[in-house]
Amino acid sequence: MENQRKRRVHVTLGGPGPAPTTEELAAAGFDVDERLDAIGIVTGWADEETVERLRSIDGVTVEPESDVQLPPPDAPVQ
Repeated sequence: MENQRKRRVHVTLGGPGPAPTTEELAAAGFDVDERLDAIGIVTGWADEETVERLRSIDGVTVEPESDVQLPPPDAPVQ
């Protein structure tokens, strides 16, 4: 298996039934970084294969974090 690059991922817990535990997410290959219980989000790192496994878990929404590229400070205003 080729070594896939991991990227930052946000998993929103919700939906019908009990929410999965961080242990269940980790068992799917998710490297849990932080659990934000007040807003129902778990953050961490996952490769594309793990993202697909996470998406198959009932009661979660998986969103890879978007990359943002800012121009250098001396770039002209657009």
